[in-house]
Amino acid sequence: MKGKSSWEKCRVTCPEEKIDTELLVEWHEEGGKKVLKSISCKNPKLMDLKPEDCQWSCWKAIEKGEA
Repeated sequence: MKGKSSWEKCRVTCPEEKIDTELLVEWHEEGGKKVLKSISCKNPKLMDLKPEDCQWSCWKAIEKGEA
């Protein structure tokens, strides 16, 4: 995969948990356009080994530039 990746750290209010959390977001440049490639979330419920489920509903808001 050619192109350049960049990382960005941001804080958002989790749409599912309604708490502030920190995200590490990876963007990949494709055809001169930034495309969201991955998100790492510091929500404590998701970081330990409990069977918590996340729908990653923040993804669309970040992709649209709303977060």
